[in-house]
Amino acid sequence: MNLYIVTGTTKGLGLALRTVLASVDSNRVIALSRAPDQLAHAVNANIHADFSDIASIETAFEKIASLLVDQHFEQAVLINNAGIVLPVAAFDELNSVELAYNIAVNLAAPMIAMSRFASLTRACASRRLIINISSGAAQHPVAGWSVYCAAKAGLEMATQVAALEAGTRDSTLTICALAPGVVDTPMQSQIRAASVARFPDVERFRDMKTNGVLRPADDVAHDIAQLIASGKLTHGGSFDIRHFT
Repeated sequence: MNLYIVTGTTKGLGLALRTVLASVDSNRVIALSRAPDQLAHAVNANIHADFSDIASIETAFEKIASLLVDQHFEQAVLINNAGIVLPVAAFDELNSVELAYNIAVNLAAPMIAMSRFASLTRACASRRLIINISSGAAQHPVAGWSVYCAAKAGLEMATQVAALEAGTRDSTLTICALAPGVVDTPMQSQIRAASVARFPDVERFRDMKTNGVLRPADDVAHDIAQLIASGKLTHGGSFDIRHFT
């Protein structure tokens, strides 16, 4: 059996990942999302987690630990997918509460999940993989996205540091970042709904939808599953899925 822990599975790419991975008989999938706990299913479960709340994340991983007692897996994979783009606004017009919420969900939560996953799976999996879902916004400044860009850039650096540390301490653990490209998700709908005043580049994103550039979430989820199986996601890498398709 392979173990997959996927965050942010109520919609979009996370939901597609959960569905694709759970369709394989040899996979056990544990989803972390805002949905209520669903622990009765022996193979595929959902654990409630509020990614803006440290205590909620810690509790979720305690529940995962209780599900994995006396279990062993050929491979355990964490996909840190949960994320938000809001607030979209100029840096000097940001709402401080929304700013803090974004950093908590996009940066603090996946760092906590990385830490807990690495400790939790050390004794129960022969090989382990952490994939932090990144974005082109981690590499390129986008007007109106100062918080999102900063959080994703921070996650990229956290990935590199964690990989550096694991490289000298744990040969069973692979850590990388993966940008999934432009995916047709509810987050894209939020982006297109922004005003030009708050997001000067909005028309480009509206054109991508109109011109069919956005990829279906199911297609991207299948590509990610195939990349995991291929072994092409190597330790310390920062990948763009478009380089593989």
